[in-house]
Amino acid sequence: MVWTKSPNQDFTKDDRGWPQGKRRKWDKTTEHRIKEIHRALEDEPLEFYTGASAIVDKWREKYPDSPAPPLITIGRILSDLGLSTTRKKGRNKGAARYLCYPEHTIYTLLGGRVLEMDFIGKKYITGRTEPLNFITFSFKKEPKLRYFKRIKGQTAENFIKQFERFFKKFEKPDFVKVDNALTMIGSASGKRNISKAMSYLLQKQVVPIFAVPRKPFSQASIEGNNSVFARKFWNRIDFKSVEEVDEKLEWFNLSSQRYLHYQAPKTEAKSKKYFIPKIYFIRQVKENKEQTGKPFIDILNEKVFLPKSYINYFILAEWNLKKEQLSIYFEKELKSKMIKQLSFKINLKSKERRSHFI
Repeated sequence: MVWTKSPNQDFTKDDRGWPQGKRRKWDKTTEHRIKEIHRALEDEPLEFYTGASAIVDKWREKYPDSPAPPLITIGRILSDLGLSTTRKKGRNKGAARYLCYPEHTIYTLLGGRVLEMDFIGKKYITGRTEPLNFITFSFKKEPKLRYFKRIKGQTAENFIKQFERFFKKFEKPDFVKVDNALTMIGSASGKRNISKAMSYLLQKQVVPIFAVPRKPFSQASIEGNNSVFARKFWNRIDFKSVEEVDEKLEWFNLSSQRYLHYQAPKTEAKSKKYFIPKIYFIRQVKENKEQTGKPFIDILNEKVFLPKSYINYFILAEWNLKKEQLSIYFEKELKSKMIKQLSFKINLKSKERRSHFI
């Protein structure tokens, strides 16, 4: 065509009839409302969330007859107004999928609600040399929840005390996913022991799941929770006393529940008639350099050897405490298959605890 060959074309000219920088659907009134709501959320001491989702909730309260813009539109307007911050995304999700992390097995195939838990330690306030410690809980799946509580220390006793309170206040899950800290997993050297924390959860008919050691992404939900705690609570306020920390932490918890629209179940969970006590371990298969490269996983200080084809891949180990049997599962394309099964006797020192839940 002639117009594509003309040497006198002005490529900077736009005759489409829409001014540059002007939104097609959402006008200045919408922009003003978003800015106004954001400022109100920033100024309200009982509110800790000011992003697009929080703005939508407030918009619906304040302007019930006017539909709220989509989240992506609010995000763009906040960005244009210089009111949003961009956070770096994790890089481990692709690698976890490639190495067959058993995400689908844990959150779908096991068939229950999974609560994640972790400790946050060594936080300091002005005028106090002793550090503050916190415990954090998170439900990754709907209904989502994040909850924080200050504790005296990272001990098994505090672990049990806070879980007891959490179960009464919110709900009792089917599984609890935790890291491999000695508070939860027990002895650093004893083999096939049942820790005090494990025993407590199993008595409550809650199955423990231990995350991959030294792999924070395997606790992505709880790690994200800890990031929210730092950004929106701890780093935001210059605390003057422990009492102030406790008071405002409760404000933060309530704000989090409103933000996530969490509603506790109306009925209490009943005891399961046929509960089978089990413990799960997520592990990455490593190469044992001391034994001519033989692949293995470590389960409670006991090496379990696997075929070489599984080196670097993730597996899920299920310890059936009734049968005293360990089953190793491998997830591929959303399906889980058993690749090994062996006898895994409970340490004699833990036999007394075993009697509490079997």
